[in-house]
Amino acid sequence: MAETVDQYMADLEMDEQRQWTAKFVTFMRENYPDFEEKISYQIPTFKFGKQYIAFSNAKTHFSVHTLDFELVSEMKNRLLNAKFGKGCVKVKFKDEDAIPVLFDFCREIVARNQVG
Repeated sequence: MAETVDQYMADLEMDEQRQWTAKFVTFMRENYPDFEEKISYQIPTFKFGKQYIAFSNAKTHFSVHTLDFELVSEMKNRLLNAKFGKGCVKVKFKDEDAIPVLFDFCREIVARNQVG
């Protein structure tokens, strides 16, 4: 079981999983270097205040997780091919056009929930 985000990425079995996770981890590290980076519930998680952004992989899709349930619901109008859970957006790996939309999603989570 991975203890660090880098170890998590190294342990991923599929190239698509590694590529998508690396893009989002790099995005978070470059844009939010002060956020606490850790493995939580066995997935990469970036914590700030009482909020978080986390990333997970399945065989065919990548997921972004958050406690901002309202924003997740709003994303249904922006990512028509995605699937949604209460606190996550799931995008198939082949849907690379979703990457910039998910980057914006991460930015919005931070903007709406930043403390201070």
